[in-house]
Amino acid sequence: MPGKANAVKTLETILPSPPVRRDMDISANRLPSTTALDGSDFTLHLADGANFELSFAGGRVNWKLADEDVITEGDDEYDAVEVRPDLFFVDFRCSGRDRAVSVVLDRARGRSLVLVNDLVDQGGGRGLLAKASPARVNEAEDYEPIEATDELTGRRLYCEYSDGVALEHIYVNSRVLAWQWLKTPLPELTHEVGVESATYWKIADSLYLLHSMGDLAVELTLLLDLEQKRNVGRMFGQGMVDFVDERCGAKLTLLGRMDYPDGYQPA
Repeated sequence: MPGKANAVKTLETILPSPPVRRDMDISANRLPSTTALDGSDFTLHLADGANFELSFAGGRVNWKLADEDVITEGDDEYDAVEVRPDLFFVDFRCSGRDRAVSVVLDRARGRSLVLVNDLVDQGGGRGLLAKASPARVNEAEDYEPIEATDELTGRRLYCEYSDGVALEHIYVNSRVLAWQWLKTPLPELTHEVGVESATYWKIADSLYLLHSMGDLAVELTLLLDLEQKRNVGRMFGQGMVDFVDERCGAKLTLLGRMDYPDGYQPA
């Protein structure tokens, strides 16, 4: 997202009625984790002025987030997936805080994208506050920030998370994701569809980061590799009944895209 004014996106919701369903496997097709970051230290200089220090060792990350006059820090278990050479999807939940962090870390190009998701008290219930910002890694030269994109608009993907669990994604426009179940072990979900607020960033050619949230105070973060035909990500938040903290990953099938007449392309 170019410019400081657009570097942070805030999403807030109030809990709806249906509970989050967690009785199915959404991680069987997740790409394997790696320990390649252990022994590495990074300072991420966020576009909104914050600094995020990360030190990886022994499967844990020691972190410190300095955002203006507010400093939060901790030491937590992390997971990392090397989606492409020297490009990682990292996520961890902060112990003692209702916070989950996801980071796309592109060591080769010295840039990253940081998503911090905080559960907050809101309207007598729980809401989700999501902040996203591109960041320079250490003192990288020739830095080009990761920016929001509309390149996914009109695309359709089939996402198979495990045997018997698959959804279709339809990227309606640059701010909306629609989905429907194509395979589910739960008959009551067979015709369920959803529409979520979404933002997309272009990480590299055919590589995108999706962040979305629907009526529930639950966020979805997915790194989509259309070249490798895989995604990797996580869900985090609070449903009406269940607390949600799950990693996920799917095999992708590209189903095509909509071509719009000139002048009628979605914004």
